Amino acid sequence: MRIAVFIENRNGVGLTSRLLSAPGSEDCSFLLVTADLDGDVGRWIDEEASARLDGTRVRNLFREEESLGHAQFLEDIGPRVSEFVRTESIDRLILFNDRSQRGSRVADALNGTLPVVLVQDGHLDFHYKKLGPGLRDQNWYYGSTDPAAVCVWGPATAHHLLYRTADADPVVHITGALGHSDDPDLVRAAHNPAPRPARPAREPLRIIVLDQPLGDQRKLPAGRHREYLKSACEALTEFGEVAIKPHPSTLSGHLEWLGTLPGVTVLDESTLVDATGLEAFDLAVTFFSTTYLQTLRAGVPLVLFSPPPLNIVFPAVNHALLRNVGSVGELVDVVGQLHTTGKFAGNNTGEPLTHYLTFRDDVAERIITVVKEAKVRGPRSGSAPDPAPLTPVGTRAERALRAVRDRQAPPRSLAVLGLGFGYVTGVAIPVLTYTQALLARSPVDVRYIDLSAYCRTEDVLEALRDIDVVLINSLAPLWRSAIGNELVDELVSDGRRVFLYAHETEHVMAYEAEHHTLRHKEMLRLLPQVQVLCVSTAQADMFRGLGVTDPVVVYNTVPQDAHRTRARTVPDEQPRIVMVGSMQDRKGLDLFSRVAELAHTEGLPWRFAWIGHRTPRIASSTLISDRVTWAGALSRARVREELAASDVFLLSSVDDPMPLSVVEAVQQRLRVVTYRRVGSHEVLDSVPGYRSFADYTPQAAFEALRAVLGERVSEDDYREVEELFDIPAFTARMTAALGLPGPGDVPRPRAAGDAESTGTADDDAYGDPRTVIPQQLRHIIDDFKRHATAGNVEDALRVGTEILRRRQPVDVLIGMAELRAARNETKEACRLLAAAAIAGGDRGRVWAEIARVSALLGARGRAIRQIARKESIRAQVSHHSARLRKTD
Repeated sequence: MRIAVFIENRNGVGLTSRLLSAPGSEDCSFLLVTADLDGDVGRWIDEEASARLDGTRVRNLFREEESLGHAQFLEDIGPRVSEFVRTESIDRLILFNDRSQRGSRVADALNGTLPVVLVQDGHLDFHYKKLGPGLRDQNWYYGSTDPAAVCVWGPATAHHLLYRTADADPVVHITGALGHSDDPDLVRAAHNPAPRPARPAREPLRIIVLDQPLGDQRKLPAGRHREYLKSACEALTEFGEVAIKPHPSTLSGHLEWLGTLPGVTVLDESTLVDATGLEAFDLAVTFFSTTYLQTLRAGVPLVLFSPPPLNIVFPAVNHALLRNVGSVGELVDVVGQLHTTGKFAGNNTGEPLTHYLTFRDDVAERIITVVKEAKVRGPRSGSAPDPAPLTPVGTRAERALRAVRDRQAPPRSLAVLGLGFGYVTGVAIPVLTYTQALLARSPVDVRYIDLSAYCRTEDVLEALRDIDVVLINSLAPLWRSAIGNELVDELVSDGRRVFLYAHETEHVMAYEAEHHTLRHKEMLRLLPQVQVLCVSTAQADMFRGLGVTDPVVVYNTVPQDAHRTRARTVPDEQPRIVMVGSMQDRKGLDLFSRVAELAHTEGLPWRFAWIGHRTPRIASSTLISDRVTWAGALSRARVREELAASDVFLLSSVDDPMPLSVVEAVQQRLRVVTYRRVGSHEVLDSVPGYRSFADYTPQAAFEALRAVLGERVSEDDYREVEELFDIPAFTARMTAALGLPGPGDVPRPRAAGDAESTGTADDDAYGDPRTVIPQQLRHIIDDFKRHATAGNVEDALRVGTEILRRRQPVDVLIGMAELRAARNETKEACRLLAAAAIAGGDRGRVWAEIARVSALLGARGRAIRQIARKESIRAQVSHHSARLRKTD
């Protein structure tokens, strides 16, 4: 098979080199082609090809000496690539961008004549503050040339392509990103963000600004781009050294202007800034860019700056090293905190990174498979002849019911509420896995709301105002968030559809009832008013006892790994028994240790290992045996390796509704032993290869281990259990329970007046790119003083409002009142002064400040000023008298 690859830039050469070395590419011959007239693009590609492709030549459809105008050049690309394909007998063509000037001509010329496969080469999931009726950014139209197949990074892009318009019908494959999805460093940074130690507090920061050609790309007028870039650089120089790295495609005029900026260093635009190069900096700043992948690898915090006039914005990703800001003032706040405390205030709300980037280690192989299997797309349904009438299916009654159901529009948006959306604990894993699968298969707009990022119920309700279905992930938000129960009460009172996906056990319920008694009682009152989704039938029975009338059992799921090594079918001569979970008493530390001691006493050559981080929830009487290898926390890939090297998975937990670790053990065909009261028992009972113990004692667990080592795993039964927890099966159950559109459902057009897109990732609801980040109050007060002193009134008011939502410090109340008075906002200034008068503090000084500010309020402030002067004198006299009495 002869495959052509159309390349437009250096990055395309790197992606091609990975495809050429992928498994499955050996029986294919690759021809690399580009289109360039002025010589720069061709030269860049030749340099990169000589370094990466071991001498492989890149064919240029044009000769540099040809005297063609730009318009004629673009017009000739289509005929020339068609001739190239014909003369070289090309069977397939790979393209990285079908919306660029060159790529769109290639796609238009070849679609319909041979399979064209579009491979995503950069981050495309940008959002827009406003969607007008005119043309949008070219990223929105990516994949609109109707290629034979599109290979995308993650479910967000797949969702956008599938439901961008009502008649969208692309062939989309979620393959992951070449060079990113299979990078262990990036996987580690995504799942376990551990920022490198920052420079000591108050030391100058080393800051790099990664500029973008916003003016050249017509995303922002050149003058406005330079205005905000200059303001940002001036603000950043207060905190350290600033370097600007222009984009490689930046034109000479902008490069000359950058050289005029005072106090900054301009780097060579042609230099590629990778993770190694970024390690020399403490902070990176950009507008929107795929550079975030390199900053994550390097462990360098990145601020994504979206000035107000910039319509296209980078989405808020829930990660400790990424932060979205919407103004220079917000940028100063974040950098100021990093400079003062050494800590970076990253996003703690927004979508997880896996929403945009699927991680797997066989990306290139998957893409090659898609290319080989791609077929030329037929004419669109709109131009096809009318199909023959279909024969009615089902009885009359069934057809009548179907006709009624077809008139119903299922919910189109889902908000997941929780406390964190990471892969560190098992609570978030099932819902994240589900929402990724849902995005890739259904016309549903999915959003993530982290309640820890909000201080007021009103703010959450505002974020949920256009959401159809609300899914609360676990009971934790109702116990640990001050606004959790109040929020649910408001949602239920408004008649909103609220679901609770429960993960809790009886042990956890008892613990929280003791430690959060009032919130627990309020939660019990609300439970019967929401639909509860459970991970096991035993858990559903527990909720029935709490007053829930009809809990639904949906079980759970785990992410699919590309390669799952099966455990050995026959136990080793020295069988290895493993447990995966955090080290705490509920997980059965004492039992596991005593079983290991018992096996040693019996003279058995059994080896015991525990994988998981140590927690403080370990009693002084708990045995931590030396007969156990305590491996600590390991990466997901390492855990898979440890499971494959073991013979039995011993879940020693005394209370676990449906542990994900058992599901992973089943996937790798380990023998499994659990306590009978955990949720795994109900799905594994009577399956060969599984044993349970009815008495929670070391002897009972030991006997179950001895028994299971003597039998073989049933492949058929284990496969049936695996399918129960498989992602498609779980997605179908959860989707049915929530009443959302399922796979294959056609998105219905919105009613007149609704937003023009159907649940796409760039709805107008994403207009505000900022996230609410709780910080220590003293740092926010420092931000307020900094802005007020510098005369940045809007930023001072913004920060001051955030402070007053939490507490009411007198200095901030006075400062806000002065700012409001200066803007002739008399009523609001008076309210702030009244709050300051009753807030406490040094009464003499407070009243003196009120008198000073009231002088700015004109006639209305005269009476206030007189009262304040009298109260100030009275306070001073009282204070002086008290000192005299104390002296006597």
